[in-house]
Amino acid sequence: MLLRKVLLVIATLALAQPALAQNYPNRPIRIVVPFAPGTATDNLVRQLTEGMSASLKQPVVIDNRVGAVGKIAAEHVAKSAPDGYTILAGATTVISANPALFKQLSYNPRTDFDAVIGLGTIPQVVVVNSSIPANTMAEFIAYAKQNRGKLFYGSGTAGNIIPMRILSDRLGLGMTNVSYKSPPQALTDVVAGRMAAMAVDASAVLGQIKGGGVRPLAVTSLREAPILPGVPPLADTLPGFELQVFFGLYVPKGTDPAIIQALYQATRTAAERDDVKRNLVNQGFYIRTSPPAEFAAYTASEIDRWAQMVKEAKIDAE
Repeated sequence: MLLRKVLLVIATLALAQPALAQNYPNRPIRIVVPFAPGTATDNLVRQLTEGMSASLKQPVVIDNRVGAVGKIAAEHVAKSAPDGYTILAGATTVISANPALFKQLSYNPRTDFDAVIGLGTIPQVVVVNSSIPANTMAEFIAYAKQNRGKLFYGSGTAGNIIPMRILSDRLGLGMTNVSYKSPPQALTDVVAGRMAAMAVDASAVLGQIKGGGVRPLAVTSLREAPILPGVPPLADTLPGFELQVFFGLYVPKGTDPAIIQALYQATRTAAERDDVKRNLVNQGFYIRTSPPAEFAAYTASEIDRWAQMVKEAKIDAE
């Protein structure tokens, strides 16, 4: 009798899943962003909500859950119901860097999420306060060596830390990292002269570059970024170095594949609108949408790659 009841419950749930997917969505959808407004992750996702809402016929709203290097937001989504109404705006720090930087995480990027869509990448830009007497990376290195142990660089994410840490360690510059809650806060202090330099997502710093608040010295892509012509790759100074921050959407593990497909299609349509794509490219993003299976494989490879980069940077897990 008990076995028959169990089998009946299983059969009922199996029949209910397609019905749930068919009715999806029937209420607003939240995209949880781990970082503050003005960061690259937030800048990217906000460009997509209007198009996603049009496709899904429900409001798509941004929920900024800032703090703990993205861990608060990721844990919240990991523990949410796998019903397609709570989405994580995932990026390099939260998905691939944190596992290497922290001995214990309250979420597991490999097992707690299903990939929805890859959205593309953006390079970091190494910038210095405009009062620093350096117009090139070579001049900055010379200045840092003259002031060994006296210079501080800011960071708001793991992606900000790695380029500067490797630059300082490989060349013996003796610079010190100061961590902030988010990249905009760190950038504010670089502009004010309280920090000498930082590496920051291109979209978050273009305004300050154009306004003269900071001076760009290098990009972390292997080639020049089209939006910053004349700014050389950091690889010219650190041969072979490349760091592209990636972005994508994830849902809690166990979400119905039909719901994941609906979200993928809606997000892809939004990201590939000509006006949206043009705006994002003008902010420094390299937009390339990838389907769930492909993005899941890429995510796994990035977790492995970041483990190696953190090791090279000699950063001890906290």
